[in-house]
Amino acid sequence: MFDEVIDAGTFHAAAERVRAEPYGTTRCAQADALLAAAERVGDTALVGHALVGTIVAYNYGGESPKSAVSMGRLLRLFDTEPASFDEGLTHYVFWYLKWVTSSLLSVPEVPLATIRRFLDDLERRYRTAGHSMRPVHKCRFYLYDHTGDRTGAAREFEAWLAADRDALTDCDACERREQGRWLSQQHDDERALEIFGPTLTGARSCAEEPQITLSDSLIPLVRLGRLDEARANHLRGYRMARGRAGMHDIVGRHIEFCALTGNEGRGVEIVAEHRMWLSDGSGSAMDRLEFLGGVVVLLRRLVTLGRGDLPVAPLPGTDGTAASVLAVLDREVADLAARFDERNGSDFVGATLRERLDREPLADSLPLGVRSALTAAPAPRIAATPPPAVPLDELLADARALDAVGHPRAHLVWEQYARAVEDRGVQPPDRAVAELALSRALVLLSRGETGAATSGFRAAAEAFDRADLPGKAAVARSRAIVAALHPDAPRIPGPATAPDLDAVTDDVTGLVEAGRATDEDLATVLTVRAAAARMRMLTSGAPEDPDAGPESGDDAHAARRTAEAEVDRLAEAAERLALPARQADAAEARAHFALLDGDHVAAIRHLRSVVDLCHAAGRPWQAVQPGRVLGSLLLHQGDWAGAELAYLAVHDAARDSMDSPEDYAEVLVGLANSTAPTRPDSARDYAVRAAHEFDRLGDRAGAAYARRGLAELLHNAGRAADAVAVLEESLPDIAEFLGQEAAWLARRRLAAGLTALGDGFEAADVLAALARDTARAGAPETHAEIAAEAALALARTGRGDAADRAFAAAVEAMRPLDRPGTVIRLLRAAGWNLVENRVPAPGAGTDVGTDTGTAAVHRGLAYFAEAAALLDAATADGPDLDRALERADTEAEWTEALWTAGRNDAALALADRAVARLEITLPRFQDRYTAIVTIAARIEHADLDMPALAIARIDAALAICRMTKADTATAKLTRLRDHFTS
Repeated sequence: MFDEVIDAGTFHAAAERVRAEPYGTTRCAQADALLAAAERVGDTALVGHALVGTIVAYNYGGESPKSAVSMGRLLRLFDTEPASFDEGLTHYVFWYLKWVTSSLLSVPEVPLATIRRFLDDLERRYRTAGHSMRPVHKCRFYLYDHTGDRTGAAREFEAWLAADRDALTDCDACERREQGRWLSQQHDDERALEIFGPTLTGARSCAEEPQITLSDSLIPLVRLGRLDEARANHLRGYRMARGRAGMHDIVGRHIEFCALTGNEGRGVEIVAEHRMWLSDGSGSAMDRLEFLGGVVVLLRRLVTLGRGDLPVAPLPGTDGTAASVLAVLDREVADLAARFDERNGSDFVGATLRERLDREPLADSLPLGVRSALTAAPAPRIAATPPPAVPLDELLADARALDAVGHPRAHLVWEQYARAVEDRGVQPPDRAVAELALSRALVLLSRGETGAATSGFRAAAEAFDRADLPGKAAVARSRAIVAALHPDAPRIPGPATAPDLDAVTDDVTGLVEAGRATDEDLATVLTVRAAAARMRMLTSGAPEDPDAGPESGDDAHAARRTAEAEVDRLAEAAERLALPARQADAAEARAHFALLDGDHVAAIRHLRSVVDLCHAAGRPWQAVQPGRVLGSLLLHQGDWAGAELAYLAVHDAARDSMDSPEDYAEVLVGLANSTAPTRPDSARDYAVRAAHEFDRLGDRAGAAYARRGLAELLHNAGRAADAVAVLEESLPDIAEFLGQEAAWLARRRLAAGLTALGDGFEAADVLAALARDTARAGAPETHAEIAAEAALALARTGRGDAADRAFAAAVEAMRPLDRPGTVIRLLRAAGWNLVENRVPAPGAGTDVGTDTGTAAVHRGLAYFAEAAALLDAATADGPDLDRALERADTEAEWTEALWTAGRNDAALALADRAVARLEITLPRFQDRYTAIVTIAARIEHADLDMPALAIARIDAALAICRMTKADTATAKLTRLRDHFTS
């Protein structure tokens, strides 16, 4: 490698190639090879530059301890052959000399006496050269801070800040990082974040920033309760550090942050991504201690949560589970800390490590927007048998109280009661036996086990009869009849016809009059009747069913009328008896009728009534499902505020639900959708929480939907880094659960986010891959659009050949879609790609692409001609084409392309035609008019050396502009004239 290096010119070209390599082992190896090549040449200055290259490569490439060796050699050359060091190389010596303090401190085998001698030598060199002592105080601060000498560290910290800045002072972002860290260690989080501020906002940056400060800010932000900022800094910062050499300590802080904020699952995923680092002992001992310290914080948390058996990562000597990996790493971090403490003569490093490992979680749960749950939430379980001290009567009273209000947890308390009765060997009263049987039958019915439910209801009716509660027996009997009528119910011998419901209704009515049944019993039977009628209506067949016979329509209409009559009967009785819960049942049934008819206005009215009545009845849980439907309908109508109120009305009940925890996640999605148009900050919070809830439930499809929406909200808010982080980790689930088109859209969003972050090359790669996928999928319109985006992205990144091929493919894909305006714009962009990228610079020769420079330029100009021909062929404007606008743009760009290609005569001829055409449109296209006049005047003034002709052209154009009140063009052309005549 680098055998061709023979002089300074070729050396520096090779050094540029090394600097273009990403930091890591490859760059370190190339820097070593370049140093060897420089030594073969025997030029001291080249060797000095090569040593500087190794220092930089080692420091950022995870091999920082080796930089001290390179610096030692560089100093020897500097001291023995100072004449070989010009001003630039001398500056490098003093600049990188500061880095050695950290390198020496990070190797516990380097004695403190050696480090102190180095610091004394550093101070001597800086004083002798007349430099500020600011870097010296900063390096001494590092030593005192590392060894736990708080007094010395505070003294040097103040001296560091008091000293003047000069050319050797570290950049502002790096200095702020170290100052903020010191303040954070003192738990002065407010001041620390204030110092971090310019770096976190992007006002300050460098090769190491903002990624390090982003990780340093996490714990202070959580301690201050600024959770949204902590979430954003984790997403952005981890993406910048993930997998990068020399970032071990930063990744460790992100793992620790996850462990302390209820995101243990996210932490496990990060560890898995960096599993090779667990056994990789290269790099500095301090960076390894920082990384493994974060991992151990996570593993201890997992063991505390009872998840020591969770697979984490393969590690020699373990079975890969959290507990076994912890046993190995716990010993290693303790040994590392002990090595530093032995060197330092104190227990500060060990004490700091123990404090870090013993830290309690800072937040129970901080949803991040990316997958972070360990496992799906456990299904609701029947609570353990209560202790003998709890009276059975108390349990029975609790069960009945919950039953009376239809609470969804009532069946759990009934089962507690049943277990307690069985454990104590007592015989429950007949009424309790009946109530328990009814509760179990209702659970069976909710699970779709209609046969078992029917038997259960019949058993409950018999038990109620034995308990002399005929009203309750009638209710149970009505439920048995309806369960048996269900289409999925097995055929069970016994009465199961609609007339039997009439008989039961007559019985319970008489019982109410006799005082042997309650109004609630009667209302419940009427509710059951209404449910049965609606069931028959839904199973009778629709009149428009083409496969149904002529009598089917009559049956369906009759069933609908019967169902409506039963609901009306229920509503009248519920209102008369003042039973709001049953009124809600009737209103919900009417909402269902309205939805079947497509009458959303009526459905919304009824659903609002349902929600209000459920709350009035003290049954908020009963409002959750209708509230969700109401919110969805209002969203469909664009009533964002109304939808938000609907979802908020059921938010708390859904959150507290144990039987249907998925409702809460869906309500959060609804709140995100309803607040997105007006309060995007709130919408983002709801989307993050929804994704977290879906994760907790193990619902990957729901989580993918929530994250797709979250990424859109983040993108629209200008938080591209957050959006990209969410999309990169969510794309597999979006593709698997939301379908191909959703995945395509997400990838386009990812490309847009990458472009906003300045990652144009990666964005172009994403779009190019997506264009290939859409072509294979046979989606012509989508493929054409994405192919166009890919071509433009490739052109923006200067990959001319790839862009050329992409533009050709995009044009061919777009032609059949009747989008002439888009084709014309693509042709112009394709032309510019060739002209701009293939016109050789003076003395550069021809282009080294697939075409020679001349041939490529010729093809590029032909694209402009084709665009103009398409415009000539167009006879009318359309949704995709404004002929006047595209004509102005095409002629302006074509003129500039001809000028760029050196075709001055053709450029002037086109300019004259275009100017004459545009004069009659002024002031509409005055910017294009000005551009064309300017190009033509520059050609005449500079290229043809005919200044008088250029001034005459400008004067003629100015006269037209003033006459047409094209004020912007007048001002620009006046400045151009002044420039030419000055």
